Amino acid sequence: MPDIGDICRASDLGMVGGRKYRWTQCPDCHLQRWAVIRTLDRSPYRQCQDCVRAKAKRVFKIGRAHTIDPP
Repeated sequence: MPDIGDICRASDLGMVGGRKYRWTQCPDCHLQRWAVIRTLDRSPYRQCQDCVRAKAKRVFKIGRAHTIDPP
């Protein structure tokens, strides 16, 4: 198991391309994964996909009406 902060190329991971990946951890659920270094510099992409989806669902439901008014 790699340590957090380890860096390797896509070809070392069996992927196509020349990007560099860093072993990182999601700040919310602590899931460890390989992430592209370029996207780690942008704050919303530090989370894993499951946490981003859950946040999007919560944000979408805030403005919706949950009940239907009778006619």
